[in-house]
Amino acid sequence: MIPVLLYHAVSDHPRPGLGRWTVSTDAFDRHCHFIAECGRTPMTVSQYAGALRAGSPSEDTIVITFDDGYADTFAACRRLAAGIGAATVYVTTSWIGQPGMLREQDLIVLAALGVEIGAHSHTHRRLDELAGPDLENDIVTSRRHLTGRTGAPVASFAYPHGNYDRRTRAAVAEAGFNSACAVRNALSHAADDTLAIARLTVAASTSDARLRSWLDGDGPPAPGGELLRTRAWRSARRIRARVLQSPPALPPPAPAVVRVAGDPR
Repeated sequence: MIPVLLYHAVSDHPRPGLGRWTVSTDAFDRHCHFIAECGRTPMTVSQYAGALRAGSPSEDTIVITFDDGYADTFAACRRLAAGIGAATVYVTTSWIGQPGMLREQDLIVLAALGVEIGAHSHTHRRLDELAGPDLENDIVTSRRHLTGRTGAPVASFAYPHGNYDRRTRAAVAEAGFNSACAVRNALSHAADDTLAIARLTVAASTSDARLRSWLDGDGPPAPGGELLRTRAWRSARRIRARVLQSPPALPPPAPAVVRVAGDPR
């Protein structure tokens, strides 16, 4: 079983609305120590997806990811690069350079350190609620923006809020991405979907014992297919979205709540 960790922010001073998803710097330092001593080999998402496609992912692998592109991700990834190794950062491209977010020059520095820069859509909307043209544009635009800003190929994607369906998955593949991350709060494994890789959310409430158990490979495995309750939850969100017809919020909102009442992910 392979832990693919999902971080959002790492800071001692959480932004309003981000407290639940902000790991303190002391906690992150402890996490780095646990990761270094667990004996697992860090990989970027693209490296791990390549191993999955080859049918030969090592059970000693660990994958570390960051979503959204908050400014404090820069220091966290430099800390990882200096002592542990690979990480993948998923950036919402319309937020680049916004207050409290990564800047273009930060992305260039991180890429030079070996950090993989992936796309997290352009507007951070729930992609499985969008109509065809909006869906495709949000995905394609994010890849184009990142490629233009970093000068490097962008091969991996992460679904905003962890929400995707078959149509979204197909659009990501059509846009040229070779891998994509979901959430699912489960351990990945050799049969995992390279376009919906399962991740474990590391939150402020994640205890050291819980993280170490994940590093030991203890936890629920990613299910082989989509659960019925996931489809029901998606239908409810789509109905709500049609009723509210709310535009995307800019500047960036707080990261999505991964587990809320009624959310099956």
